[in-house]
Amino acid sequence: MSSLLLAMAVTGNVVETHSFWTSDGSRIVTEATVDTSEGPVIVSQLGGTVDGLTMRTMPGPELLQPGMMVAVDAHEAKDLAARTHVVVDDVKVLALPEGFVRTGPTKAGHYLYWESGCVFVTVDAPGTNEVAGDTEFGVIDQSIQTWNDDTASCSYLVVKDAGRKAMEVGKDHVNLIKFRDESWCRPAVDNDPARCYDSSAAGITTATYVDDSTSSRDGAIVDADIELNGVDFAIAVNGQTLGTASCPSELQNTLTHELGHLHGLEHTCTVPGDPARVDNNGSAVPTCASSMNNQAITEPTMYNFQDCGETKKETLEADDIAAICTIYPTAKDPGTCTAVAAPAGCCSAGGGAGGPAVLLGFVVVGMRRRRR
Repeated sequence: MSSLLLAMAVTGNVVETHSFWTSDGSRIVTEATVDTSEGPVIVSQLGGTVDGLTMRTMPGPELLQPGMMVAVDAHEAKDLAARTHVVVDDVKVLALPEGFVRTGPTKAGHYLYWESGCVFVTVDAPGTNEVAGDTEFGVIDQSIQTWNDDTASCSYLVVKDAGRKAMEVGKDHVNLIKFRDESWCRPAVDNDPARCYDSSAAGITTATYVDDSTSSRDGAIVDADIELNGVDFAIAVNGQTLGTASCPSELQNTLTHELGHLHGLEHTCTVPGDPARVDNNGSAVPTCASSMNNQAITEPTMYNFQDCGETKKETLEADDIAAICTIYPTAKDPGTCTAVAAPAGCCSAGGGAGGPAVLLGFVVVGMRRRRR
């Protein structure tokens, strides 16, 4: 390497990649965003996959992909237009990406997603009586901001606080966060009794989504509600709670996990009764029983279980970030920031006369206390 070139080492997690043909059509180049301790760095690598074709040099460094932890040797160089690039010379893979798990699929095989670049969330105005004052509302903001901040460098999706309103959960195109201090049940309505939840679930998320193989919107989420269990758990903030249950559930820990479900993510492993699932790499999702010592499964925010008083799910792991950046990559930003519109009429989400009747399916996912 010429001494005139500025050599550098870049170490961190690959959070996004974008491959493209150069303007002369002769080569594929991949630009990868590496999240380092000093902030994101974009490195440029020869090779990648575009239009069903892959280009790579042999021998040559490993092609970068989201979720990798890498140490990259690189140098700065200019193209013919005098633009500076950080060019990859060598890649040392410190850890390979673990496959993330999405919610779904629909009957037609599509996974759940949001159509807009924004998801608006409303908080039930009463909040909870289990923490002092209005503390819970600040924690909700922090949990939302964790997902927004940690994926901002590579994803367009943003969750926005739509304010507070006294409401009940249900398919109303309002994504509600609701505390259940008195009864861990969805209350009865005119023609249906109360529906109670598993007492071991600290939180639960219910998503309503398009499940219609004839619709171009198949898999689109139209409503997602989060409920938090203040009956079987003592909802806590920084270890402090006014609840009387024996097991404290740190609000930020539980809610950050549930917000992952709201984004369209599933658990990292399966429990008895779960359907067989595959991750984004097409690999079978392991059972939780076989994964107890596998930190790649147990450390991400989307791991199924939490301990009493646990806080480690308050921050995202590379697996969680890679999921959002793969499902909602910056390069595919729809350029919209709108709430899901209520359908015109009682039963169609098609929006207009003559639109197809949309079949809505429910998926219920939650985080459970670890069973000893």
